[in-house]
Amino acid sequence: MQNIAESLRKQREQILGDGGEDLLSRHTSLLEVAIISLYNRLVNRLNLDTEQFRSSGAILALGAFGRGLVGPSQPIPVLLLKAESSPWKESWLDEIVSPLTEAGWTLKVEQGTVDSLMERVSQDFSFFVLLLENRYISGNRLLVDQLEDALDTFIEGRRDEFLKYLYDSVRHRESRLEDPGSWLEPDLIENPGALSEIQSIRVACRIASNIHNLEDAIFRGYLNRQEVDFLQQAEKSFARLLSLLGSLSKSEKSKLRFEEQEILTERLGYSSRAGFLPVESFMQKVFQLFHGVECISQEFWERLHESREEIVEEAGAKAIEEGVMVRSGRITLQTDRYPATAGHLVHLFNLAATHRLQFANVTRQWIQHHRNVLDTASGDPMVREELLDLIRNDSSDLPVLRKFYDQGFLTSLIPELGAVHGLVQHDAFHLYPVHEHHLRTLRELKRLIAGEYTDTEPELTQIAQGITDPTWLFLAGFLHDIGKSSGRGHALHGGEMIPAIARRIGLKPEESDNVQFLVAQHLLLVDSASLRDLADEEMLAHCALIISTPLQLDQLMLLSFSDMVSTGPKGKQKWKNTPVFALYDMIHHLLEKGEPSPQAIAERIERVRVQVGEELADLIGTAELETYFSQLAPRYLLSMPPEAIARHLRLGWQLQASEDLFVWEVATKDSVIELTLMSWERPELLSQVAGILTLHDMNIAGAQVFTMNNGLVLLVFQCRTTKKRDVAFDWNAVKKDMKQLMQGKMALDYRIAAHAASREDFPVPVRQTPSHILIDNDSSQLYTILEVYTLDRVGLLYTISRTLCELQVRIFVAKITTKVDQVADVFYIRTHQGEKVTDPEQIAEIKNALCFWLDGMI
Repeated sequence: MQNIAESLRKQREQILGDGGEDLLSRHTSLLEVAIISLYNRLVNRLNLDTEQFRSSGAILALGAFGRGLVGPSQPIPVLLLKAESSPWKESWLDEIVSPLTEAGWTLKVEQGTVDSLMERVSQDFSFFVLLLENRYISGNRLLVDQLEDALDTFIEGRRDEFLKYLYDSVRHRESRLEDPGSWLEPDLIENPGALSEIQSIRVACRIASNIHNLEDAIFRGYLNRQEVDFLQQAEKSFARLLSLLGSLSKSEKSKLRFEEQEILTERLGYSSRAGFLPVESFMQKVFQLFHGVECISQEFWERLHESREEIVEEAGAKAIEEGVMVRSGRITLQTDRYPATAGHLVHLFNLAATHRLQFANVTRQWIQHHRNVLDTASGDPMVREELLDLIRNDSSDLPVLRKFYDQGFLTSLIPELGAVHGLVQHDAFHLYPVHEHHLRTLRELKRLIAGEYTDTEPELTQIAQGITDPTWLFLAGFLHDIGKSSGRGHALHGGEMIPAIARRIGLKPEESDNVQFLVAQHLLLVDSASLRDLADEEMLAHCALIISTPLQLDQLMLLSFSDMVSTGPKGKQKWKNTPVFALYDMIHHLLEKGEPSPQAIAERIERVRVQVGEELADLIGTAELETYFSQLAPRYLLSMPPEAIARHLRLGWQLQASEDLFVWEVATKDSVIELTLMSWERPELLSQVAGILTLHDMNIAGAQVFTMNNGLVLLVFQCRTTKKRDVAFDWNAVKKDMKQLMQGKMALDYRIAAHAASREDFPVPVRQTPSHILIDNDSSQLYTILEVYTLDRVGLLYTISRTLCELQVRIFVAKITTKVDQVADVFYIRTHQGEKVTDPEQIAEIKNALCFWLDGMI
């Protein structure tokens, strides 16, 4: 027995180590031969009537093993089917199971008679499904036939109940798509379009029409040849991935964890291509399989449901136009009276969207039969009008446009969509494949235009109400990331692709220009608001020059919002944290009023001074206020609302009237803590405050630094605490540590390093992406703009600001945000002499020092 187990172990490990495409078939063959040999060995060893013993039981493969799609690291479901008068003993079964277990397999053995199994089936639907997927291995075949007859009898009379149960499970899986985690880390069994989806189709065929394999479903009209081939290929691919996934861990699991996606990519031999990581090519293939299976599943269930419905009499049908009837909420064609042209094919989808209808099976067959007419539809005016009407008329959930896309018709008209179908970015920011992100962005645009955001986004709703024709905005939303097929610089590249697409679908030049502008500049507002100083007049003028009209600004604003909230939870949070509305107002003012003259700026500052004076009437007089304002930098006065300036002046007055080293105030809004601190200028102030906040588990999401002409420094931090909500935050402890540090009684480097080592909850980077340092001396006449892109970690802002302080670089503005999966820290800096940083040696030292400290900490 030991020799048998050892031989099986070696053969199993050889297959496990190989991992080739024939892994599953080789493994199934090995396992079957092993079970048959052990069964025959048992028969030969027992001193019983051989024929009588063989007739007393049968060994069956179940589930994935029954389909030949189980890997060496996965549980092996096996059934011992016994006759009613079976002499089987547990010790006999153990002689078959034990060598397999010792060889490394995990067997899940079910056993029982036909009657006992059927009694269990009546209480356990999942076990019923497991039994349906059985395959004979050895023993009495007549027992297997009896089990099959019992299952058929059990199904009879319960078909509708079981089919409803299966279809409900399909709909339940669809609901998983609203869970961001199902996109970031998809489940190979339970995700829509995964293995359970294929299993539901197979089981539904058996229950509905006693079809035992997908090939036979073709003859019943439930599936076609192309669909069956795709399902079989997808099932093999998923099963192989599931097997490889099981080899990474001893635990039974089916979720593609984020960090394991790269491991599988390497094992499967994916290589990088221009602009893309190997893991992104791998996950694109996975999502293409998910999408393909899901589309086939939807079509299958529509055919199945229609085939089981009672036929409605012809008198119940209603004509809506020549050759087109509606029966039971479905569009039915009189094919001899409906021309098979590209325009008429798209028109059918437009009718479905306009009247909120579905297609009858005969209509879907007609559409599939004539789908090739779209290949020659370039420039067809009817196709243009019907396509644009479809985009306009479909509801915000896009049920018809999704079907038009799912069946490949949009890709026929716009082939460039094929390159981004299923394409993903391997980060936690962009959750959805590009095709899904496109559809979700269009959905959000339609919701804005329809007024569905009236309560939560009143300003955006007001902007949306001013859009008289949203067609080009809708089209741009659906195409805005089409340039991601090229990797980097996707916005501008996508804009370059639009003219060819526009000519193909028949857009006029001005329509093409509008869509091209929106696609090429869809990142302009969010990137400028998050990475640039809003008081930077040069940046504002540059944005206004690009946008050129208030209408284009309004369209860009709506697209920016829809793009961000359709990216995932981090995108939604970034929209909330980014002052896009403030930037919008400033650019809008420029577009309406033109470049602000010195007189206009002086008038704006005067209006601010008056409002601040009203806020501070109880504290200081007019003369003192004038003195205070003369000490404030114009860019500060132009970038802060009057009420905030009034609060800051109160803090400044409080600091100057006391002996404290600093004063502060704390406010919380929507879980974001804003800390405003006023102190006297000192080179290391920013890094010190950032370090103390880090020690108290504050994640700094944003920071602004303003240096006043009177030697005061204003720091404004936006933070989130990592402590549990029910734990009160001790601001007194923060203040105490801050004082200790300023008095030279705390070694901050040591404290930060020790704290970072203790933070088990802080996310560990899964990819050691090198930091990227950019120094821009062209975008601003007054400042050097330093951009630092790096992975987040404990004490990040402290590290950067401390390094700049050592190099005698002063920070005037600091903005902290995220760009994709990296932190993007942007600093407006000057030398200590008040000049831009232009010395090549100093620039090189800044880059080298930052890269050393940042990448050395990963």
